[in-house]
Amino acid sequence: MPRVAIIGAGPSGLVTAKTLLHNFPGFTPVVFDSQHEVGGLWNTSPDANQPVTLDPQMPTNLSRFTVAFSDLDWKSVVDEVPVFPRARQVAQYLACYAERYISKDVLKLGCKVVTTERKLGETNAKWNVQWLEEYGSSTEKLCSDDFDFVVIATGYFAEKYIPNIPGMAAFSNHVIHSSTLHGLRKSTFEDLGHKDMQGTTLVIGGSMSGVEAASAVALGQSSSLLAKNDISVINNKVHHIHSRPFWALPTYLPLGPEDNPSFLPLDLAMYDLGRRPPGPIEYALGPIPEEKAVKTNSYFQSLLGADYEKFAHMSTGQTKIQPPWVAIGNDYAEFVRAGTITASMGRVISVHAGTGLASVKYAEPNGDVKTIENVAKIVMATGFTPFKALSLLPEEVLSKLEYSATDPFSPLILDKGGTVRSEMPDLGFVGFYRGPYWGIMEMQARFLGNLWSGTETVYTEGQKQSLRSIRAADPDLARGQFPMGDYVGLMETFAKELGISRATVNGDNQSGPAVPARYQTDTSTVQSTSESEAARTLGALRDALMHDGAAARTAAASAIFRALQGSWKSMHTSGIDETAGSLVFHPRYPTSAVYDREYVVEGCVSGSDKMLEKTRSILRLVETPSRTTSIEMWSVEVADKRSAACLTEQWHLTPLRPEMDGDVAVTGGYVISAKSVGPSGSTLLYTFRFRGVSISSWECVELDDSAGETSELGGKNHRSRTIYER
Repeated sequence: MPRVAIIGAGPSGLVTAKTLLHNFPGFTPVVFDSQHEVGGLWNTSPDANQPVTLDPQMPTNLSRFTVAFSDLDWKSVVDEVPVFPRARQVAQYLACYAERYISKDVLKLGCKVVTTERKLGETNAKWNVQWLEEYGSSTEKLCSDDFDFVVIATGYFAEKYIPNIPGMAAFSNHVIHSSTLHGLRKSTFEDLGHKDMQGTTLVIGGSMSGVEAASAVALGQSSSLLAKNDISVINNKVHHIHSRPFWALPTYLPLGPEDNPSFLPLDLAMYDLGRRPPGPIEYALGPIPEEKAVKTNSYFQSLLGADYEKFAHMSTGQTKIQPPWVAIGNDYAEFVRAGTITASMGRVISVHAGTGLASVKYAEPNGDVKTIENVAKIVMATGFTPFKALSLLPEEVLSKLEYSATDPFSPLILDKGGTVRSEMPDLGFVGFYRGPYWGIMEMQARFLGNLWSGTETVYTEGQKQSLRSIRAADPDLARGQFPMGDYVGLMETFAKELGISRATVNGDNQSGPAVPARYQTDTSTVQSTSESEAARTLGALRDALMHDGAAARTAAASAIFRALQGSWKSMHTSGIDETAGSLVFHPRYPTSAVYDREYVVEGCVSGSDKMLEKTRSILRLVETPSRTTSIEMWSVEVADKRSAACLTEQWHLTPLRPEMDGDVAVTGGYVISAKSVGPSGSTLLYTFRFRGVSISSWECVELDDSAGETSELGGKNHRSRTIYER
């Protein structure tokens, strides 16, 4: 049987091995990986030589429905599945996937591939693969073997990229790459949060990692100050320099019919087939025209709301509209609103080291040069390059692939959705592009199986020419964030070419998100298992899309909790008395493993004698589905004023509903209500009014319980009402 060398045991390598073993059982795959566990980048117990590691607690950017393969439901891996799984849980998922579908003799773990050689025969080519067995040990040895096919499944993040900025070498002891930030969290943030430290943390780089790094530093500093009961210290700032316009998206977005909207995970909202024009869905590949960039901005403006846009849309206001990038972060916009993060568009041109601190110069898009003083730390959120992974291939092979050693955005020119090259069909690529999706990896693996079984062709000059156009286009004005960013179009194109039917969601085949479980093949040695797993995932997906289901309340709780961060002005009314005050939600690391997010809430009101009365409490959120139907308020310990003492309130939420102006729904306006029992035993009714994803105002009404609940929206039978506004 034909032998296939698969280099990499991360998601792309595992799904390729599984696909060849069970959908095309005429092949013998062998999976190589230098690590001793499967998972690749997601392996949270990496060997010491692993170049890139993830924070085990880091949540995925996309939901469990998109970060999954079609034939393994998350419930088969962990009992309590968050909507956005943690990195350690993704590692569990991949380990379970390998255990279920890939026999141990297929995996050559602890084996680092060092070189490959393509040898041309009379009828076809052969590949010689050399690897170091027992890599990194004292018994390491060089081995080699021949294969009929090779798959590069190493992933795109082969090596950290840190640009050569003049003067930065002299400040190198204060420079870290964003991928190592989680490992340095405690010591780094304790230093930066110290009240005597006047320095700024500078984050360089846009896109996902820049937003994540800036938010992580801001959260770390807030946590450090709260641990010292010293939140009043505001000397420590985060300055974020990014070279592209971008939108910082929260993980939940409002979507749905006007009369029944709900908050959904952002991928379920954005990758809905119903957003595409009528007719067959085509894959879009090529430079981004300005009108498309304008259309993208308009979509986000209408979805997110004008208030949120002020703090989450980083742009220059230039006449020429650049294709906006997207970053995902729940905290970023609110840290910008609070002034904790300052965002500036430009490119860093020099670092000038002093004694402990540095000044950094950057050039704005219009050419003006600005200086950031008192920089204490620099976090390089400048991403990764794929070039080291491609060094495994011979020069003559790279030449045929039109390899560019200077273009990390599009280093290769490939056919069929980044999978093969027509002149060399015995070399395949799975997941080897910037921003890969799990569903695309699975489709790429299926395509290779079909191709090598003789049921597919390769030649698609159009895609190659589109990639050449991207490479030749102005990087600032015509390139999108990802070279193959049309996820829905690519999924649909692969499905059409491979003859895969799309499963329906809620009876409508032309709507619903394009998740992997909807694209099942009907040829597998484990068909019944695959179908059962997909059915469970689709069942959970249908539940998640229900307007009034448990998943919708989970999403509402997360959306409310995120949008409360920061400062609010309050007006408390009781009878004829009115009292002004304020309420501030300070984020910190959860102080109990049970909770996923946590605020220290500081209140300040004018007393009857005009003296200020201060209060403290703790607001907590659990993001596992069984408990996110409520948000919890806790009192603080008298001794330290920062530890949780007793549970005082639980906010039980109603589904999202449109805000009405008479009989007309307010465009982009939504309302969520919550009910609780206060510390005194009285009923509390909360109302949160959204514009897009921001809370424009909210209120708490304490009812006169003897009058029932008729006073929820302002009847006479309430004891007090407090209204909060920014």
